[in-house]
Amino acid sequence: MKNEETLNFYWIIISSSFIILAFVYAIWYSFPIFFVALLEEFHWSRSTVSGAFSLFVIIHSIIGPFVGSMVDRFGPKRVIILGSLFLGTGLGLCSLIQTWSQFYIFFGIITAIGVASAGWIPNTTLIQLWFKAKRGLAMGVVSSGIGIGILVCVPSFQFLINRVGWRTTYNIVAILVTFVVISMAIIFLRKPSQLTQYDSEKDVSSTNIKDRLVANREWASRIWTVRRAITTKQFWLISFSYLLASFMAQGILTHQVAFFVDQGLKTLFASYIVGMVGLVSIGGKILWGTLSDKIGREVTYTLGIVCSICGIIFLIIFGISPSSILPYFYALFFGMGYAVQAALPSLIAADFFEGKTYGSIFGTLMIFHGLGGAFGAWFAGFVYDQMENYFPAFILMIACAFFSCCSIWWAAPRKIKIVPGRRRRADVLVEVEPP
Repeated sequence: MKNEETLNFYWIIISSSFIILAFVYAIWYSFPIFFVALLEEFHWSRSTVSGAFSLFVIIHSIIGPFVGSMVDRFGPKRVIILGSLFLGTGLGLCSLIQTWSQFYIFFGIITAIGVASAGWIPNTTLIQLWFKAKRGLAMGVVSSGIGIGILVCVPSFQFLINRVGWRTTYNIVAILVTFVVISMAIIFLRKPSQLTQYDSEKDVSSTNIKDRLVANREWASRIWTVRRAITTKQFWLISFSYLLASFMAQGILTHQVAFFVDQGLKTLFASYIVGMVGLVSIGGKILWGTLSDKIGREVTYTLGIVCSICGIIFLIIFGISPSSILPYFYALFFGMGYAVQAALPSLIAADFFEGKTYGSIFGTLMIFHGLGGAFGAWFAGFVYDQMENYFPAFILMIACAFFSCCSIWWAAPRKIKIVPGRRRRADVLVEVEPP
């Protein structure tokens, strides 16, 4: 395939994964508005309803290795199509619930299987296969699709709930998401051949680029498997980082609408704040992904974590002394912080464990990401049920963000891979610029 044709297909792959992630993860991040609707109708406790989301995140995570192995064996397209069918079925059944146990099964299990199978693992594996030198930029653009989903879908779903009710909204979403995801996967997605990788442009093979970005050649020469990866200190450090970051992020994101409603905001306006988080994260993911290719993963991740902490601080201040401007500051800073947690984990995992079994290894790492998110969502609801405020949970989440950042520095991806925009020492490397 000629370089111009390769470049065109590069944009097709990015655009398709962008759209798929936007619709799939709109289900994840629209939970806060359905959360409020379910509380109003059934009067369940917040820990009971958020427990369904915790189960959703756990299932999403524990099947990660299975999804990854399926992607490695059958390719991303088939797994995404299968996942979209589970997703549509689960959402359709959610419209019929009468008890919390039904919600746990239909949303917490069936829908979670659909999101996991159609979402992050197959799409990031596809990007890892297609890109080498510009992987940060590609992942930044693709992951920003989730932000578009938050920006467009969350307020739209809230509008539908206000007009036709949450049950009909679940049915509409089930049909829409299934149709879009299957269409995009069938028409556009495929794995690259050795000659169609984007980094082959300028007659530089992806293998040469890969070699020139290696800082630890002994590490890079290993043939990675899940069993071999879990014997390394780096695997457990980044797992711990993912767990803490997800605990913090999902604890905030799951309860943000309920928190703002508690402070006197209208549910529709609160959904707009959620949409703003998504809007900010769109640019943030592209920025962090591109920046991580230039200044390194650790520094970029640190900047994003600082933004997350600032966003939580604005929530605390708003709870103490409400001001109309504070929700916007929260959306700005937390949106940027959330963006780095979406854009960088797959890049860091690829820096350490790139290869044919990347899907399985990344899926295993996502177990810890999911466990943290599940416990964070439930814990914030439990704290509110006991104390009738979220402040103790917010303080703990700030601490989790800090130690998540420390773990990435201790894992040190800079000692494994040199990002394309940085110089190596003259006696070891030459400067490598992105194609």
